[in-house]
Amino acid sequence: MAINTVTITTAANWIPQIWAQELSDASQAWTGLSDLVDRSYEDDLSVGDTIEIPDASNPAVRFKTADTAGTYSNVTETLQNIVVNLQAYCAFLVEDIAEVQSKYAVRSTYTGKTTYSLMSVVEGDLTSGLAGLPDNFSQNVGTLGTDPTTDNLIRAVQYLDDANVPEDGRFFYMSPGTHAALLKQAVFTSEDYTTKGAIGTGRITGTVYGATPHVSSLANANPAAAGQSYSWFCHKRGVALIIQRAPSIHTNYDVLNIGMGVSVDVIYNFIERLILPATLASTTPNDNFNVAVAGP
Repeated sequence: MAINTVTITTAANWIPQIWAQELSDASQAWTGLSDLVDRSYEDDLSVGDTIEIPDASNPAVRFKTADTAGTYSNVTETLQNIVVNLQAYCAFLVEDIAEVQSKYAVRSTYTGKTTYSLMSVVEGDLTSGLAGLPDNFSQNVGTLGTDPTTDNLIRAVQYLDDANVPEDGRFFYMSPGTHAALLKQAVFTSEDYTTKGAIGTGRITGTVYGATPHVSSLANANPAAAGQSYSWFCHKRGVALIIQRAPSIHTNYDVLNIGMGVSVDVIYNFIERLILPATLASTTPNDNFNVAVAGP
């Protein structure tokens, strides 16, 4: 039998709904591949849209025959260019009424997130980002969807060594699936091999066969298939990236919409570098500073 108590139904108009003091931010992938590749040409392109990168081959060597004139040698040097023609942007307009009445700072919150959005595209977009490169590397090891083996990684090292790639500047940019596969290999987890074993942290903290390790879910973009990815076992010079204008904020007050418009853009492009080999007088550059590691 009802006894006429005050319930949450009768007191509903007295019970407020409380909004959290802080917003719950969306997760963000690690962005840093753009700092691993070659950015040295950016200062050269303060104006213009194309940078020409001429090659310089190693001169040929000849042997002198007594009482016979020597032979001069020359080569027609090659070059590679980067055309900076990509402009990505984020844009939104916040009406004044929304900014005034919101508990949270709408415009500044969204503005603060645009740099991540833009850089995640520069690095992780399959068509206009660095993620679209590794499946076209001429050197590759492993099988898509399958854990890379020790032999695969050692072969990647050999590819770079065969091409006389400097040891300093090598990096291994990998997907979470490939990183997890490496955690199964004792060479990265046992202190028998390294004093920085990964068991305690769940991360590979030392180098991977001389390359610094970096993990990002953005590497999952290529190919666009679940459980498959291409990782990079490369040298810094293997890919050139030019960010001619870093993410830049532009604002404009719209009197008709009574609000502040914001756009943030980045101007950039990139290319897989073709570098002349050590072969004397060679005029055939190649992409041997890069190795794709197929995996999960």
